[in-house]
Amino acid sequence: MFYAHTVPEGDAESVFDGRSSILFATIAGVALGLMTGGRGGLPPGTRWRAARIVAIRGTLLIALGVALTLLDTPIAIILDTYGLLFLVAIPLLIAPRWVLAGGGARAAGGGPGRVETVIAAVDTEAALPVSSVANPFLYFPSRWILGTYPAPVWLAYIALGLLLARCGIELRRTQLLLLTLGAVVALAGYTTAAALGDPVRAHDDTTFEVISSGAVAVAVIGLFTALTESTGRRMRTVVTRILQPLWATGSMPLTVYTAQIVALWWYVENTDHEGWLGWQSVPLFVVFAVTTLLVCSLYRLVFAQGPLEWLVARLSTQRPWPRLGRPRRR
Repeated sequence: MFYAHTVPEGDAESVFDGRSSILFATIAGVALGLMTGGRGGLPPGTRWRAARIVAIRGTLLIALGVALTLLDTPIAIILDTYGLLFLVAIPLLIAPRWVLAGGGARAAGGGPGRVETVIAAVDTEAALPVSSVANPFLYFPSRWILGTYPAPVWLAYIALGLLLARCGIELRRTQLLLLTLGAVVALAGYTTAAALGDPVRAHDDTTFEVISSGAVAVAVIGLFTALTESTGRRMRTVVTRILQPLWATGSMPLTVYTAQIVALWWYVENTDHEGWLGWQSVPLFVVFAVTTLLVCSLYRLVFAQGPLEWLVARLSTQRPWPRLGRPRRR
């Protein structure tokens, strides 16, 4: 994420372009799946509560994404699209695996075509001002369909993550299958697209990108979950200590993402630079990355959750307002 946002773009795409956000979206789907029962799914008596929690979290993500977008930074904010996808995915929380697989395949195969149909059917410059935040009531619905992260396509990654969680991502055989299958499908997808004369490019949101980059996300998830499960206790302790800064940072993605956008907004507003992306530099990436790893590591020595993660959990699962106005029991 830091690399994709702060390092100047060269003539060729880096391995992080597009794939980091796709991995982020797939992991969000996995988190939804684990939060709603994992391999066993949701028992009937808990479905309404789970749907309510996801709905509240989706609404909070939309609000935060809108606020960060209105800062008008050079970064395409993804949080409000995540929030929308959380709301759309609520019916999928109780869906069987074959429905998740079918829904993800339909979004991957048909989503790009639907987006292109909408683009062709409207005058995007006049009717859907995607490049301006002057009219937020029109801007955000249009961006969710036609922007950098079009929901009809990106729903595939949420469905994929849910499917991984429902398949028992904690099982060793599932992890190895994800690693192997993801690598094979990614290689086949990229190779086939190149052979057809239309190689996969970041944020093209084509079917080949969804399949290929989604498969990369599956392979990465399978690899790291397998590594954490396959090592012995002593080696796991060593690995945990070495990777503790990354683990600490990864445990509070919402806080880190938001802090990064606010910091970039301040930096862009208060530094001299030429051009829209003239502020990007490798030293900026190093400063952001090192500072984030250090601060998050120190923070997790004291607190169990990042501040925004704590707030979202508090508002969605431990809501204080239903108790207001009720007499206390004595």
